[in-house]
Amino acid sequence: MSLSLKRAIRYLICLVVVLGVLFIGLKYQQHLFTVSRETYEIKGYLLFGSSFPIFLGTVLAIPRILQRVSKKGHWKVSWLRLIIIGLPFLYLSIIPILYFTGLFKDLPLSKFVFGYFGENESTTLNAIIGVIAGYIIVTSLYKRKD
Repeated sequence: MSLSLKRAIRYLICLVVVLGVLFIGLKYQQHLFTVSRETYEIKGYLLFGSSFPIFLGTVLAIPRILQRVSKKGHWKVSWLRLIIIGLPFLYLSIIPILYFTGLFKDLPLSKFVFGYFGENESTTLNAIIGVIAGYIIVTSLYKRKD
């Protein structure tokens, strides 16, 4: 099998996996939304809405991690990338989780995440932040030849 055909098959597999995770996750989020409307219990819906983008970001990083797994060497962590980029995005994406667990009520930057857009708040910001957090954290792992 030629190299370009193998690459095309890998891209198609990645496409199917990412779209599958996306559609199943969005379907489950819709189910949680329906349940929250019927029971007035919105906690599960909001917690899933905060954690699913992080999971999606990790799924998007799978091809890069698989490339690194095939290389020889020892696993290392890019601490600078993780601390400067990954942790702030992770913090912003899990603010709703921390808030609804009841452990922390007044968190720095929580107004930015919860109500930056006022009454017409957009969940797009939370989704983008979560995907970036998941992707950056997973891709901070790499292999280095010693």
